[in-house]
Amino acid sequence: MTTKLMVSVFTLCFILIVLPLSSQAKNIDATDLVIYYSFDADSQTETDVLDESGNGNDGFLHGNNLKFVEGKVNQCIELPGVAAEYISVRNILYEAGIPELSIAVWIKTAQRGIIASWDRSEYFRFGAGDDQLGNTTLIAFDICCPISDWHGDVEVTDNRWHHVVVTFNSEAKRIYVDGELDVEAVPQQQNIGPKEPRFGFIGVGSEAPEFNGVPGPTTWPYKGLIDEFIMFHRVISEEEVMQLANSAGNPFSVEPVGKLSITWGEIKNTRRSE
Repeated sequence: MTTKLMVSVFTLCFILIVLPLSSQAKNIDATDLVIYYSFDADSQTETDVLDESGNGNDGFLHGNNLKFVEGKVNQCIELPGVAAEYISVRNILYEAGIPELSIAVWIKTAQRGIIASWDRSEYFRFGAGDDQLGNTTLIAFDICCPISDWHGDVEVTDNRWHHVVVTFNSEAKRIYVDGELDVEAVPQQQNIGPKEPRFGFIGVGSEAPEFNGVPGPTTWPYKGLIDEFIMFHRVISEEEVMQLANSAGNPFSVEPVGKLSITWGEIKNTRRSE
């Protein structure tokens, strides 16, 4: 085998073996993934935003003024900040305690608003601002039980895109903003909840024991843009937080990072030309 042919074969083997591995490394582990709402055009129906995790936890579009517009990653949803306009999450009824939880999402808002809630007094509430600590600009992650209202230090209600993440297990609860750790603390709880059974909402608080039931509080519904809403029943790592903050598409898909520039046909042609 000639030197040129050997180099060609080595190059092709490198591309076939190494590049797929590097492509895999850029994607997030989907273990314990619960919800993935991309809000892209192909994930919408007349009534729902589709859950692309494969779990069937679609979101019912409650209201007539929820819009799909240009987002941080392809399309996103725009909520008008009205108490009757939100997303009701199908199928996820919490009745037992939640030992581990992570939520990641892109937000763009200029005011206080609830991002997602399964009832602060029974399970948890995640918002830009809160109603208990005088906070209107910082990420809040309020959990039960006992009730622990808690927020970060980085302002997010500046009408700019921010990637925000909250995580919980019995060892630590954390808030990340734009891929960086904002605050962390040791929680008082071994689990989030349980108290009364609750369904959840995106864009408003929850007091709902049944799907699409009673929202609350309704005094500070979310007004602004939400994109790439992802929820896990595990704690995602700092590396995964950074990957999500830098993802330009579906973070669970394997996309080719390059094309094969040398083919077997070209190698044969090289061999014949020697």
